[in-house]
Amino acid sequence: MKNLSNTLLILMICCLSTSHVWGADSPLSDENIHIKADSMNQGGSDGLISAAGNVVITWQGLNLVSDKASYDSNARMLNATGNVVLSKGSDVMRGESITLNLENGRGEIDKATFSAPDSDLTLTGSKIIRLSESEFEVANTELTTCELPDPSWKFGADRLKVNVLGYATGRNIVFYVKGIPVLYLPWMAFPVVREKKSGLLFPRFGYSNTRGVQLGIPVYWVVSPSQDVLLDLVLLSKRGVGTGLDYRYIRTRGSEGHFGGYQIYDLLQKRWRWQIGQSHKEIFSADMNLRVDVNLNSDRKFLGDYGEKSGEYNRQSSDTTLNALKTWQHYALTTHLRYIEDLYAANNSRTLQTLPEIGAAGVRQQLGTAPLYFDVDAGIANFYREALSSGQRFSAFPRVTLLQTRHDYLNATFFAGAHLNGYHTDRDKSGSGLQKDDGAVLPEAGARLSTSFSRVYQVEADSLKKLRHEIIPEITYNYTPDRNQKNLPFYDYADRHVWQNIAWLSATSLLNGKFASGQSSEYRDISRVKLLLGYSFEGTRRDLLTTVDSGRKWTDLVFESDTRIHSLARLTLDARYNLYDRSITSSTVGVEVDDKQGNLLGVGYKMARNDVEYFEGRLTTRMIKPLFLSYTTRYSFNRGDFLESVYSAEYRQKCWSVNLNMHDRPGSQSFTVNFNLAGLTGK
Repeated sequence: MKNLSNTLLILMICCLSTSHVWGADSPLSDENIHIKADSMNQGGSDGLISAAGNVVITWQGLNLVSDKASYDSNARMLNATGNVVLSKGSDVMRGESITLNLENGRGEIDKATFSAPDSDLTLTGSKIIRLSESEFEVANTELTTCELPDPSWKFGADRLKVNVLGYATGRNIVFYVKGIPVLYLPWMAFPVVREKKSGLLFPRFGYSNTRGVQLGIPVYWVVSPSQDVLLDLVLLSKRGVGTGLDYRYIRTRGSEGHFGGYQIYDLLQKRWRWQIGQSHKEIFSADMNLRVDVNLNSDRKFLGDYGEKSGEYNRQSSDTTLNALKTWQHYALTTHLRYIEDLYAANNSRTLQTLPEIGAAGVRQQLGTAPLYFDVDAGIANFYREALSSGQRFSAFPRVTLLQTRHDYLNATFFAGAHLNGYHTDRDKSGSGLQKDDGAVLPEAGARLSTSFSRVYQVEADSLKKLRHEIIPEITYNYTPDRNQKNLPFYDYADRHVWQNIAWLSATSLLNGKFASGQSSEYRDISRVKLLLGYSFEGTRRDLLTTVDSGRKWTDLVFESDTRIHSLARLTLDARYNLYDRSITSSTVGVEVDDKQGNLLGVGYKMARNDVEYFEGRLTTRMIKPLFLSYTTRYSFNRGDFLESVYSAEYRQKCWSVNLNMHDRPGSQSFTVNFNLAGLTGK
């Protein structure tokens, strides 16, 4: 429908508004207008010019072809009959006859057909009448983006009135599927300009065992070229009537964002329920920005009842965050605010809120001419929670580093610093309001030694020409003395620095190659493999998955791998093996195959200490055209059940498509159906 105004009306307007005298290959020839025909006659005082046989009239990029044509220069009337074809570029209008009044701009084309190949749009009418520069009418019209003469669908109307600056409006609209009338609308409006235009989008249909029959009626509103709003009226037979909003905007310097919300009076729970979400990115300058994410719900069960996106219904928390960053050449200042709504807790009274935290960082800078460097991280945070202790924390970690390089193959780093923590408690754990101040100074030191061995191999393969293999062995050492920190508040793990006297040994293997295709070549990473093992001389250690392990000298053996097993396939592996129990304590395995043509297969497995174990998979394929299929699932071995399965199928034809989406979750099953008419529906 968008090309309807862009081309059809350009043709009509250009040919109807021209005031040139007709002529080509004749005494009345004009440099912009040409007429060619097998025969032409020019009248005398009556000013009539007649042309017959293979008439071709061209002007300003427009072409008019007909069997016969006549032009009355006194009345300024142009008539063409017989196989009339008016074209500009690839857009074509055909008819039996055309009459144009060049004085008042009125024109009529009988039994007309307009086609725009760029959008596959075809419009037919018994008569097309130009009313003004921006308006015309089509009588007894049919409109479709399908191929004629037997379109899969079409709209029929007694009369269609088109405004090139806005909409095409019609009355007594009938929607046909394969020539069979299936829907009657007393009135309907189509946007007819190339730019985004406000209007109704195609309804969505569905069913959920918890929400009942669903009908979504979306309305699209273009506020400005940089702003739009999607309003959604959702009818749920078991829950009530919901209203949704999604407002998107773009600002200067790449700043952008959206604001959305949903509200419903839940008939089952007899109360109002809602969700608010906002995401905003403000770029003040190249060295200063602000990011805001807001996620608020009326209650902890809202996402479980109304969440549509994968993984949303069982989200553990809703986080509202604000992050601001200002950088200089050697320093950075950050502000972080975080409000958490724990959806798994009975209430939010014990959830720690950061309101706010201000951090400063100084990047590594050389001290004088010696190979000594200084850097620092510092911050002050205000913590609040209703049922437990609240207060403020100041922390800083200044550090001095010595960098040494020997003979271009041995790199050595030695550092020493101190963790400085200070606290002011507003309210203790009992909530008594007892105020007190505490603090601690905890030194930390460490070293790192590394080297590198590499070799390049010539390879005679189709695309791979060279291989570069590099091995990086590394030894690191960390020491933090034992200090009793029980008197300090505990907000997060930054308040507890564990006693450690530990050495780590690692070896990293890197493989990359030079690939050639024709005259061009590129370097790509092929594989990264790392082995890591630690030995604790004394003290404790903190592990990401196991919190603190003590009493055992050797750490888990860590194996990490990221490998391109094929140009289209990637394998990732992260596994940890306990030397004492002789068992795998955790593993994460993922394989992804993507041909960049719409076909993707991904599988993953994750296990940690037998507390978490689940499988996930996703499949998308376009190989069974015209069907486009996708499937996503997650299975929990702990629960012995699927966490979620999402099935999607799109049946796509040239001029229409239908989408079916099914969600299967514990206690909730639903499906939705969306229809799309090419060129007419969608934003």
